Amino acid sequence: MKRILLILVALFMALGIVFSSAAQQRYPLYSAMATQLPETEIWRTVERDAPQPESITALKHLYQTSTPISSSLVNHSGAYIARIPLANQDAQPNNWFIKINANFIDTGMAFWESEQNTIPRAIGFSQLSDNNTPWLMHTQVFELPLNQQESGQLWLYVDAKHYALPLTVDLYNSASFFHEQFVTNLTTLFAIAVMLTLALIALTLYAKTRLTVTLACAGYIGLHGLGWAAASGLVDDIFDIQTLNTTYLGMVMFPFAIASASQFTKLLFNLDYLHKRLAKLFNSVSLICLLFGLAMPLLSFSTSFIISHIIAMLWVPLAIAIGLKMLVYKDFRAKYYLLGNLLYGFSLLYYVISHSNLTSGLLHPELVVVSALAADGFCILLSLAAWLQQKKQDYSRAYKQARIDPLTHIGNRFALHESLNQLATNYIITFIDYDGIKMINDKLGHDQGDKLLRYGAKLMSSTLGNKGEVFRTGGDEFVWLLSVNSSDAIKDRLTQTEKMLALCHSDIKSKWKTAGISYGIAHSLESTNQSECLAMADQRMYQHKRSKQLAQSLAVDDVEDSRRRLT
Repeated sequence: MKRILLILVALFMALGIVFSSAAQQRYPLYSAMATQLPETEIWRTVERDAPQPESITALKHLYQTSTPISSSLVNHSGAYIARIPLANQDAQPNNWFIKINANFIDTGMAFWESEQNTIPRAIGFSQLSDNNTPWLMHTQVFELPLNQQESGQLWLYVDAKHYALPLTVDLYNSASFFHEQFVTNLTTLFAIAVMLTLALIALTLYAKTRLTVTLACAGYIGLHGLGWAAASGLVDDIFDIQTLNTTYLGMVMFPFAIASASQFTKLLFNLDYLHKRLAKLFNSVSLICLLFGLAMPLLSFSTSFIISHIIAMLWVPLAIAIGLKMLVYKDFRAKYYLLGNLLYGFSLLYYVISHSNLTSGLLHPELVVVSALAADGFCILLSLAAWLQQKKQDYSRAYKQARIDPLTHIGNRFALHESLNQLATNYIITFIDYDGIKMINDKLGHDQGDKLLRYGAKLMSSTLGNKGEVFRTGGDEFVWLLSVNSSDAIKDRLTQTEKMLALCHSDIKSKWKTAGISYGIAHSLESTNQSECLAMADQRMYQHKRSKQLAQSLAVDDVEDSRRRLT
């Protein structure tokens, strides 16, 4: 019996030694490596009504009453506590960096309880108290200097409204951390700067054009940029806001960004005119997003987080679908729009997978999304530039059509008035009216009359050359505008003009015997303004026409008199 008792005692002692050594097992730290601690190995759940610990003693007591977690903390909220045994295995002091993989931390504190030093060190690392911690965007990090062969317990306490990432803990040596810091911060800052710069360009375009599509583009890109500036911790780091965790604001801004994106899409593809049902759909999306955006400050952040992600998962397929639809219609703007949303869609899928339990080991999900958004913003601005270019071409075409005579392809009355206002101090104006056009229309048909007008316009333009411009003001009336370098040169230019008019008259007469031109010439020296000069040329044209008609009538009378004498 005694032997049995001795065997049992020895067995229990052996088990105690095994459990004791297991409890004291430490995570070794080597300067040549970095380590990630899975969340299920270290964290315990703190009861919701438990007070926040203010000392290491309170933290230890809270740890004893907490429950180890059994699954990932993704999409969870609340307070969690951890005890991590660490040991610096190097034969020299080293600085270690502890990264808590959480986007949002309202309260974060750490205590280092060294076995070689009886005084524990307290460290604050939340977004509201991280002034003395290294700067690493998207996560929280603090520095832990350890002496050679130093070991002890690292106590952690975190509290947040939502954990978007698996709450793993990374232990970095100096070289690994500074590399991570350089890549993460530089990529994020560059992407945010690109988005804000593109939004500023769109706002500048709005100030110049007052086109709503440019304002919607600025909202689309700019609100995404501002949202990521907040969510990454940049806003907090710049302004040092202690009363509000600004990282949550990025999620609240997101519905407004999608509302702007929806309006931009509608305006970019002219859906109000071409696809009214789609226009109503995008108006509804904008309205719903605006309502959610206004309601989010009244909701819990976990609810807001879910709403924003649902909006994103619905918006991206819709944007890709409209891009494909417009591409089928050969809308050239769609290629930029579609490329940008494909990049954003794939990055968002990567982000969602990395924030779930479906897989592990996906690196830098936030960097992938923010970089894709910067590229998306660039593509969106390209699509806006293509839209503006098309509008400019449409305007130029309409402007030209409004000022070009469709029959003769020279300037019309509107173009004449614009050119009159632009005339220099010295000029000559000639008013021309066709002779015999009514007879040609009546006897040969209006097609022949139109042919005469086209031929005459082409003849006048080629004869005048670079000396002036020809305009058709209506019917068979034409006007020449000639700028003259000086008042002394007007007399010579008047002689040249009369010769050119005579040549045009002879040329037309050779092809249409009953046709010709009557004209009147006036110049700036005999008038006070362009309108008066034009009216004077018009009056002289009628005088010229009446004199020709009178001469022709006298000639007819002479022929009749001669005929009567012969008979």
